[in-house]
Amino acid sequence: MIPFHRPPLRRRRFLQGLGSVAVGLPFLESLAPRGASAQPHVTKRFGVFFCCNGVNMNRWFPTGDYGTLTQANLMGTSNEALAPFASKLIFPRGVHMSPRGWGLDEGEGDDHGKGMAHKLTAQFADKDWLAMGPSVDQVIARQINPGAEDSRPPPLTLRVGQLANYRAFDYISYTGPARAVAGINNPWNAYSSFMNLGGTSDAPSEAADRIGRRRQSVLDLVTEHMESLQAAPLTQSDRDKLDAHFTAIRSLETAMTDPTGPIALTTCLNDDLASRAAKYDGSRDLPNRQAEYPLIADLQIEIIALALACDANRVATLQFGSGAGGPTFNWDGISHEFNHHKLSHGKVRDDCFGDSTEDGCADVNGYEQMLADIDAWHQSKLARLLSRLDSYVEADGKTVLDNSVILYTNELSDGKDHSFLNHPYVLAGSAGGALATGRHVLLGDGSDWDVEKAPHNRLLNTLVNVMGIESEWFGATREQGAETLQGGVFEDLLA
Repeated sequence: MIPFHRPPLRRRRFLQGLGSVAVGLPFLESLAPRGASAQPHVTKRFGVFFCCNGVNMNRWFPTGDYGTLTQANLMGTSNEALAPFASKLIFPRGVHMSPRGWGLDEGEGDDHGKGMAHKLTAQFADKDWLAMGPSVDQVIARQINPGAEDSRPPPLTLRVGQLANYRAFDYISYTGPARAVAGINNPWNAYSSFMNLGGTSDAPSEAADRIGRRRQSVLDLVTEHMESLQAAPLTQSDRDKLDAHFTAIRSLETAMTDPTGPIALTTCLNDDLASRAAKYDGSRDLPNRQAEYPLIADLQIEIIALALACDANRVATLQFGSGAGGPTFNWDGISHEFNHHKLSHGKVRDDCFGDSTEDGCADVNGYEQMLADIDAWHQSKLARLLSRLDSYVEADGKTVLDNSVILYTNELSDGKDHSFLNHPYVLAGSAGGALATGRHVLLGDGSDWDVEKAPHNRLLNTLVNVMGIESEWFGATREQGAETLQGGVFEDLLA
C-alpha cells in the first residue's frame, strides 16, 4: 500500500483511479491544512428545480403574514414537505415573468412556450420558440465552475421524463441564442458523465467496461487511494462522513444496475443496451403507463446531490416533464386519469382555456386537489434534494445546502389562465450567507400584482450576483423591446 501523506487539502479533492476516473470527496476536517478552519474557503453552488405546467395557487404559498417563515406557515400547503427547511428558505412573492405572456410582449410562442423559453433566460423567443439568449445556469457555470476560464464545464443538466419533441417545450437551459440544451433523462448517462468514466457504448473505456459489464463499482476503480485515505489519522466524525458518502455512491449504483429492480436501469454499456434504451427513446407516453418516473426522479436527485457536494459540478438543473405535457401521476398514493397538463388547466381537452364551457371543456371534478397532490409530490422530491445537500458539512461548518442556492420555479403560475403573474418561486440555501433566509417576502407593492413591478429578470440577476458575479442586468434589453425588465437586484432578499 502506498504510504499516506498529508497534503494541503483543496476544496476540490478526488480519489483518482483507473484511467480518468475521479471520485469526489466531502470536506474532511482531519485533512484540512492548518488555519483552514480560521479562514475557510466557501465554494458556492447553484441549482434549478423546474416543474412544468402550473400549480394550485390556492395551496401554494405560505400562510400567515409576510416576514419570518416558520414550519407552521407551510403546514397544509403544497410545500409542507419543505417545512423542516423553513429557516433555510425564501418565498419571494409577487414576481412576474418578463418578457410577459398573454401577448403583452413581442416574441414568438404561446404562453406555454414562453413559460419554458423565458423562465431561466428572460429573453424573447424566435420563430421556433427558442430563447434568444443564455440561461442563468449556463451564465453562472461559466464563471464559477472549476477550470481554466475558456474550458470550464457546462452545468449538469438533467430531466425526468421523455422529450416531447414538440417545438421548444423540452428546454429550459440555453448556452446562447437558440442553442438549447436537452437534459439527460437516463440516470446512468448522467452518472457516468460526472464520474468521468469516458468511452462510448461501442468502444467503452476500461473503467466503463469494468463497471458496466463486470458489475464493479466505481469505488473498485479507486481502491488503492481509498484504502490510503481510510488509513489516515481521521476523526471518527470524518470516518462516519466517508462511510455515508461511499454508501450513497454504492446505493446509487445498485439502484441503477439491479436487473431485478423495477426499471433495471443497467449501464449504457450492457449487451442489451439497444433494447433497454429503446423503451425510453421517443416514448412520450412512457411515464403514463409505467411506474418509472418516481424512481428516475430519485436517481437524478442523488446524482445532482453527489455532483454538487463533491465539486464535480457547481451548477445543476433538474427539469420535470415537458411544457404543456407531463405524465399521468399513478404512483406514491396518487391515481389520476388525466395527465399533468390537463389537470393544470382543469380540463380534459387540451385546447380548452380559462372558463370555456364548450363541449369537453367543463372542469374535471376535483382537479384542484389533484393538482395540489402533484405539487406536493414535486415538493417532496425537492425536500429530498435539500436533505441530501444538507447532510454534507463543509470546512466552514456549514452544509452544502447553506453554501448553495437552489431555485424552484414553474413554467406557469395559474395554469388554467396561462398566467405569468405572481409566479411560484422558492429559494433554498443562503449562497454562503449572501441571502437572508427563513422569510416570506413581498417584492413590489402587491397592488393587483402590478405587471410593471418585480420582473423575474431582476430575480435572476439577483441570483447571479449572490453567486459572486457582478452584474447590473440579466435578460433581454429595452432596445429589443423588453420594456418591463429591470436592472439591479432585489435588496430585500439579501443578507
